[in-house]
Amino acid sequence: MDSILDDLRAIVAERGRSVPDEDFAIRSLWRVDHRSQPTVYERFMVYSFVMAQTVRQGCSYADFGSVRIGPWTDALIGQDAREVRGLSVEEDIAILDAAFGALPRRPAETHVIDGRPEQKALRRAELIVGETMRLLAHGGRRVAQIGVMGNLIHHLRGEDVDLTASDFDPDLIANGILGVSVVSGDESPRLVAESDVALVCGETLASQTLGELVSVAREHGTKLVVFAVTGCHFAEEYCRTFGIDTVISEPQPQYLFQGPSTLEIYRFEARGLPSSGGR
Repeated sequence: MDSILDDLRAIVAERGRSVPDEDFAIRSLWRVDHRSQPTVYERFMVYSFVMAQTVRQGCSYADFGSVRIGPWTDALIGQDAREVRGLSVEEDIAILDAAFGALPRRPAETHVIDGRPEQKALRRAELIVGETMRLLAHGGRRVAQIGVMGNLIHHLRGEDVDLTASDFDPDLIANGILGVSVVSGDESPRLVAESDVALVCGETLASQTLGELVSVAREHGTKLVVFAVTGCHFAEEYCRTFGIDTVISEPQPQYLFQGPSTLEIYRFEARGLPSSGGR
């Protein structure tokens, strides 16, 4: 298990002391299976995600059908999300994420996006790439996209950057996407080490690789942007505790659903901490 989760458990135990215990009670658990292609730039996606609810929903993406919710999880309902564990890594993350959802948070910026899912998909990609380019303005032009999202690749191809990408999807590794080659996710640490900015999807927490990527970025002076649907409520701690430069968080309801979605942006410098070079 990625040690980041152990650190987060200790943090929520400490910070949660000032929050009423009932706010941490698990009220619901869901699994959602979906097949979608939200825009022409995105691959055909076949995924599941699991959600746990306290006063807000925590979320973790998973391989399609790999997480099961049923009578065997009934005992979790009503339990304290700070204290219980799920029956899978993804369920574990969703429950802990829901626990963090009960804590107060202070994003540097909040953006509400609305429209059809494809419109929201492109708008959020525009915001994420904008944060990537903001960090790149400090120097360099090498961008690694870890955990490929076609809409991000589409926007990055419109910028003056040298782009590399990695993923664990065999089809992406074999065929690339939008003319960009994709290497195995096993090579993600190398790509991070060789880039000026790495744009990393939050699902790296579920694949238990985020901690290594953070360490590699620190060692090589690579700036990190994390886009988090998985573990969205960890965003502030990612910056404050782990020194991640920028986190764009998308709490539920995410862009796939109708109605408005919210993106929260957290920045390391906005916490009154030194820039990433001092991590």
